[in-house]
Parts: sequence; C-alpha cells; structure tokens
Amino acid sequence: MPHHREGPTKSKQTGYYYFDQYVGFGQDRCRVRISLGTKDPARAQWLWEQEYKRRWSDHYGLKTHKVAAPIKFSDAIKEFIAYERDVKRVSEWKTFEKRLEIVSRIWGNVRISDIGREHIAALDKALREKRGVSPYTINHYFGLLKTFFYWAIGQEKHSGPNPMKEVKPYVVDRRRRSFTPEEIRKIIAAAEKIETLPRARDITLYANRLVKLLLYSGMRFGEAVNLRWENVHEDKIALKRTETKQRKEKVIPITAGIRAVLDTIPRGTQTDFVFPFRRRASGRVYQKWILEKIREHSGVKDFEFHGLRHTAATLMVSEAQGRGVGLADIMKVLGHSRVETTLRYLHEDDARMRRAVEIVEEKFSGKKKR
Repeated sequence: MPHHREGPTKSKQTGYYYFDQYVGFGQDRCRVRISLGTKDPARAQWLWEQEYKRRWSDHYGLKTHKVAAPIKFSDAIKEFIAYERDVKRVSEWKTFEKRLEIVSRIWGNVRISDIGREHIAALDKALREKRGVSPYTINHYFGLLKTFFYWAIGQEKHSGPNPMKEVKPYVVDRRRRSFTPEEIRKIIAAAEKIETLPRARDITLYANRLVKLLLYSGMRFGEAVNLRWENVHEDKIALKRTETKQRKEKVIPITAGIRAVLDTIPRGTQTDFVFPFRRRASGRVYQKWILEKIREHSGVKDFEFHGLRHTAATLMVSEAQGRGVGLADIMKVLGHSRVETTLRYLHEDDARMRRAVEIVEEKFSGKKKR
C-alpha cells in the first residue's frame, strides 16, 4: 500500500466531506470520488482512512472487512433494548427505551452511520429548550448514547468511531445535604401523619416505615422499594448484584431499629415484596406525592428521599469512625465501590479538625490537653 496519503475533501457548497483520491498504478490508475456522508471532520477523517484501506486492499486483491448495511437509528434501538432487557433491571431498561425513543423523535429517520456532531448539538438544544430537561439528565442521555454506539460498533452495525466519545458532559453541582436531628424528627412526624390521611393508599400507607428504613439502613430509595422478603434474613439484609446500583452484592446488618420497622409490615401472600404496593409501576407518582406531603407537613422544603441516605452516610463516616468501625465497613454497608465516594460524606468540622491536630501535638509534646 502506498505511503503517500492526503485526506478528506470538504465541499464548499454542501459542507459534506468526500473521498477524492487516485487509486492504482499505470493504466489501472483511476480517480475515486465518493461522499463520506458527514460534515464532522473527525468522523470524515476516520471514514476516509477506512475507505482508503479498502480501495487499495481491493486493488491488490486482498480481502477486506465488510461493514454491515446501513441501519436506521429507530431500528437499532429495538435490538439494543432487547439486549439490555437481559442484563438490566426492568426499571433501567424501560428508562433507556423511553429516552432513546425521545432521541429518535428528535433526530427523525436517520441512519446511525450518519449521526455526527450536528445531530448531537440538535439533541442538546431540543432537550434543553423544548423539553426543559436539566443538564444533569442530559448527561444521562449522553451516557446512554455512548453505551448504545459502543454496542452498535461491537455488533458491526456502526463502523466507528463512537460519535459520543468526544462529547463533554455538563458540569453539574448536585450537592445533597444531610438533615439535622430536629429536621429528622419533623420528617418522621410528617410521614406518620401521611399514613393516617383519608387518601392514603399503597406506598402512602407505609410512608413512615419507608422513611425509617431508609434512615436506619442508608439504603437507596429503589433498593428499599424493591426489597423482597427473600433478601431479609435473621440478622442481615442481603442484596444480589442485580438489585444494587453498583452491580455488587450488598449486606446490611439488621439492627433493633430496622427489625422494629420490618416487624410492623405483615408478610402477605399476594406479593413477595416487603412493601406490598398494588400498582408498583406507579411508584414514581406516589413518590412525588409523598415528597410534596412531607415537605408540606414537616416544613423541610428541600426534602428528598436520598437526603435520608446522605444523613445516614454522614453520621456513619463522621461519628462511627473511631468507635471500632472502619471505613471499609462503612463502604460495604453503603455499597460504594470507591473510597473517594464514601469520603465525600466526611464534611469539614472545625472542632474535629482542631482535635486531629491536637492529637499529634499531644503525642510528641508529652502534654495532654485538659
């Protein structure tokens, strides 16, 4: 194969890139000019390289890898969701399906091989301006599409490279705060009141017990709502890899408080879930309704269920350490894969920081602070 190369040519009229090269030697030398079907310079360069190799390999009589026929994005997502159904929880792959359908409506009847920077920019603008999607959720769309294109490349439905690889996500500050003891008392009182409201049903009948379980165990909302009795043993709650966010087994010791909560929930015969919601698919609607009621009755206007986990994690990291509890133990209970995630709950405290310095001083000065 010759060493001399050039690169894709951009049309001044349309903005699309072309493969415009001479292939062959002597009498067999001919000019090949075909459209690369993209306005993205990075993708055009990659497609040009593939076409260059293919043309010269064919000229020398070598076998070349054949890329699958172009496939529509709307058709590809059906196969992708069918694949995800085998490896993801129902709530996850249904979310993937819903979001990819939204992307498909925005992009229209486009082939996945034609998707480039202009499509990604159009998607970003449509989500922000027309649908009012937050930057945090847009990052999730981008991450999902990145996974989708890697799957498509692996299935030889896309020749590569991944068009989402160079997309930079939004910088989002989603700091969650822990609640004070006084706020926790108000939240629990509000949850108790919700259970007695005339319209209480399904998830609202267990509002107080759900709040306490989240607070005492540090579980995520989805883990608690989808908890099954088969996960509850004599002295621990054991979650499987498919039941946790980090895809790792998770064990939570059952304390007296957790046991008291579980003992108040009867084991029914109609469902094996700890919280026997009749319409489990409507959980998000009930969750929003409970949030509004707890905020209303407690006065904690920024209450979120994840704040209960954040409160539990903060207490574990800030208070439990030094009482025979190691950071590794806390990581296992919370289900964290990285120590940096756990240490984020160690909020700065002037008194604690001063005590840390004083301990070193006492060790070497021989003087103990009174």
